Amino acid sequence: MSANETGDVVAIPNGTTKYRRGLETRNRVIALTKSLISEHGYSEVTLDQISAQVGVAKSSLLWHFGSKEMLLAEAAISLFQEIELALRPDDLEGRPLAERVDEIFDRVADYFTRNPETKGVVMALLFSANTPQSVREHIREGWNGHVRVLVEALGTPERPLSPDAARLLVAIFHGAYCHWYANGRTQPIGDYLHPARDLFLNWISAENASRR
Repeated sequence: MSANETGDVVAIPNGTTKYRRGLETRNRVIALTKSLISEHGYSEVTLDQISAQVGVAKSSLLWHFGSKEMLLAEAAISLFQEIELALRPDDLEGRPLAERVDEIFDRVADYFTRNPETKGVVMALLFSANTPQSVREHIREGWNGHVRVLVEALGTPERPLSPDAARLLVAIFHGAYCHWYANGRTQPIGDYLHPARDLFLNWISAENASRR
């Protein structure tokens, strides 16, 4: 506390308040960036655009994130985290495996339908020659998080899902997304995912039969 010129006692923002405000600003910037990416596409989003819409100086954006690539990477990682929440493996426990597989594929389809630019952002960052290595590490960790979610959601103590099988599923999701997006998103993405789901279920059935 401190007194102003009139003698009134006023509060001076402390470190905790500044940290909270900084975190709120950071979250607002990331939320807006995701919205702009969804509306305009990765390549069309600029720091000037973000600065103008969120009301934060471009220099402050660079102070918070370091570069446009790092900011887009933060937005992509936030999207990864949203996907993991959307998959919600906890509520699948105890359900038959076929139901869990169906539910996972349906949730992936629903998420991509609502956020069609998600994987496009990640792919653009991954294949850009200008993307810093630290950003690539963020992407790698995000994919590893997806693998862990699938291992938990689709495995059981009696029949665990291996990380290699989970990586294959992640690759299937990416491939279906790329075909869907390249074809102009004129059909539901489920049309691209369902054959892969059926193939995965047939593989599980064949594997179970071979164990008997």
